Amino acid sequence: MTNRVLAFNDSFTSATAPTGLGGGQEDYTIANNASGGALFTLDHTVNKSAFMNYELRRTSSLGTYLQTGQLMIAYNDTAWVLSQGAFEGDNMLVGTISNTEHVKLILNASSGVLTYDSGNLAGTGYAGTLKLDIVRIA
Repeated sequence: MTNRVLAFNDSFTSATAPTGLGGGQEDYTIANNASGGALFTLDHTVNKSAFMNYELRRTSSLGTYLQTGQLMIAYNDTAWVLSQGAFEGDNMLVGTISNTEHVKLILNASSGVLTYDSGNLAGTGYAGTLKLDIVRIA
């Protein structure tokens, strides 16, 4: 699948959105042992919040980790705020990477850029994905 830059009419921008996906779902590759991997940017002059159902999956020859849940991003007139709602499965989205399967999401409070860091998942044949079904609110 080929990736492309998407700039929606409402100023939501994704630098890695794959072609061929419809609706609000976007799939992102989560690199192994990465720091500062860019996901997307929200423009507070257009969007005030976003709600996301997600599936985070990381796999190597040593096993598979899976977490599903909800994320909320809101602009409170001065800064962007990220919060995690209910989730199921492996507890991989964390504030501090202390296990190899962990992923940390970082939201820049002023720019609205969402990035990630990921732990170093051992084994061979690594694959990591974050699937988001995104609803943006103006």
